[in-house]
Amino acid sequence: MGENAGVYVIEGDQETSNDADRIRATGAPAVQINTGKGCHLDAEMVHEAIHALAPADNSVLFIENVGNLVCPAAFDFGEAHKVVILSVTEGEDKPLKYPEMFRASDLMIINKIDLAPYVNFDLDRCEEYARRVNPKIAILRVSATKGDGMDKWVQWIKAQRLIAALG
Repeated sequence: MGENAGVYVIEGDQETSNDADRIRATGAPAVQINTGKGCHLDAEMVHEAIHALAPADNSVLFIENVGNLVCPAAFDFGEAHKVVILSVTEGEDKPLKYPEMFRASDLMIINKIDLAPYVNFDLDRCEEYARRVNPKIAILRVSATKGDGMDKWVQWIKAQRLIAALG
């Protein structure tokens, strides 16, 4: 089996299946949930998607809630970890503007770090703001398109799985 064996994805968006299509193209099974005017996934939507995916035992299931920093913070799907992904194009002040998402998260991924010099984004200040609202948050800097830092993201996932298995 390929490198995506044991990885499943539930993708939430208001419209389109573009992200789920891209995920499936990598070999990972994915279910698209479109919420229409809704700003978040709910438990019933996730329940149905899990049954449709039928993930194998000891696999990793990613649930990408609808992409905003407000509504998804308030919903618990029984996940082992909540991860917030912040793009440098969104601004370094997002942890202060939307603190609940950052308080609820175990990890913040700062994505598109290759663009930081072009969008006037202060990586250190963003991390400071995130730790101001959640002193325990782990932080990774990545560029998904260039691959920078992705090895650390994979290592973080593997470490969390090991901790869960031992616990």
